Amino acid sequence: MASFAQEYSAGLTVSVIGHALLVLAFSFNLISMPFKDVPPVQLAIEATVIDMGAVRRKQEAEKQRLLELERQKQAVAAERRKKAQAQQRKREQQLAEQKRRQEAERKRLAEQERQADAERRRVTEQKRKAEEARKAELKRKAEEARIAEQKRKAEVARIAEQRRQEEIQRQFQSELAAEEARLLAISSGALQKYKARLMAHVKRYMIWPPGVASGTICVSHVSVIPGGEVVNNRIGQCNGSEAVKRAVEAAVRKASPFPMPDDPGLFERNWTIDFEPEK
Repeated sequence: MASFAQEYSAGLTVSVIGHALLVLAFSFNLISMPFKDVPPVQLAIEATVIDMGAVRRKQEAEKQRLLELERQKQAVAAERRKKAQAQQRKREQQLAEQKRRQEAERKRLAEQERQADAERRRVTEQKRKAEEARKAELKRKAEEARIAEQKRKAEVARIAEQRRQEEIQRQFQSELAAEEARLLAISSGALQKYKARLMAHVKRYMIWPPGVASGTICVSHVSVIPGGEVVNNRIGQCNGSEAVKRAVEAAVRKASPFPMPDDPGLFERNWTIDFEPEK
C-alpha cells in the first residue's frame, strides 16, 4: 500500500509541474505579444498559486488517508494472521490428539493381536501334541496289527506248506501207483497194443499225394492233452515234398482227438509218428 501512495504522490507532483509549465508558456506568449494586446493575468497567476497549495494539501490528505488505509489493512491482515495461527494451532492440537488416539488404538489393537497370537500358538501347540499322541497311538496299533499280520501270514504259510507237502506226498503216491500200473501194463504188452491202435487210427486219415516216391518218410511230432485233443503238430525230418508235409499235417488234424487208452496209466502227452507210403 505504501508503494501505491508513493506512485500516487509522484503522479500528482508531475501533474502540478505540468500545469506550472503551461502557465509559464502562456505568460511567455503574452510577453511576446504587443503590449496593448496583453490581458491582465495577475489574478490568474495568484489563482494558480492558490490552487497548487490546495493540491499539496489534498495530496497530503490523500497520503494520510492512504497511510491510514494501509494501517487498517495491515491491522486486518495481522488479525487474520492471528486468527489463522490460532486456527492452525487448534488444528495441530486436534491432529496431535487424533494421532495420540490413533497411537493408543494401534497399541490396543497390537496388544489384542499379541494376545490372539499367543492364544493361537497355545491352541496350535495343543493340537500338535494331540496330533503327536494320535499318531503315536496309530503307530502303536499299526505295529500291533503288523505283528499280528506277520503271525497270521506265518501261520497261513505253515498251513499252506503243510498242505503242499501233503499234496506232494499224495501226488508222489499217485504217480508211484501210476508208474507201477504203467510198468505192469508195459510188461503185459498193453502199451504196445495201445500204440499200434493209435498209429493205425492216425494213418487212416493219411492221403498221400499222387506220384509220391518210394522211400519217402515224414516224421510228425504231436502233443495231446488228456482227452486226446491235439494241441501241437510239428513236422520234423521229412524228405518228401511240400504236398507230402501238408498231407501229414492234415491227417494229424483230422485224427484229433486221439483214442485214449483203456488204462489211464498208459496215457502219454508226446508222440512221434512216422509216415511212409505202403509198398
